[in-house]
Amino acid sequence: MLLISHLANAQLTPTENYIQSKSYLDYNGSTASKTSETVQYFDGLGRPKQVVNVKASPQGKDVVTHIEYDPFGRQVKDYLPVP
Repeated sequence: MLLISHLANAQLTPTENYIQSKSYLDYNGSTASKTSETVQYFDGLGRPKQVVNVKASPQGKDVVTHIEYDPFGRQVKDYLPVP
């Protein structure tokens, strides 16, 4: 059960380049009661291609922002975040 819950968390893969960051928003002396977790995925050239805010929507779903580039490496489309 623990392994399944870890795989469902932001769907991290060993074949993708990513940075996972966790910010503690509230701290009750011994434990963190509120956190914000973000996973940023990169393509082979080191450009960000997707940003996932874990459980950031009011319903507790991940919020994903996709970034698209043209063949010259310029950002061509700016998508709104989607749960």
